[in-house]
Amino acid sequence: MTDNNWLCIDCGATLGAVVGGEFSPDESVPCANIRTRGPNLVITCPHCGTVKTWYTADPIVRSQYQMLDALATALTKRVLSQLSEGLLKPPHE
Repeated sequence: MTDNNWLCIDCGATLGAVVGGEFSPDESVPCANIRTRGPNLVITCPHCGTVKTWYTADPIVRSQYQMLDALATALTKRVLSQLSEGLLKPPHE
């Protein structure tokens, strides 16, 4: 297994290391600068503020999240459409 530094694309600061295909954040990156977006990690460089995303390499997990996102988007559109139609109708007397 090889270790590779994962660097900020703007300032070159070390954000972490990739060890055996897994991302390990550097100690200089505060926890507040690391958040999740689905199965991915979003890291904000503590030196310059540049945002960089670590994408999961697992294609099954990635496809599951894509499917869930598509379903949630379709459901939200449908619910909002039904809700807006219901709100626009005049009240029954």
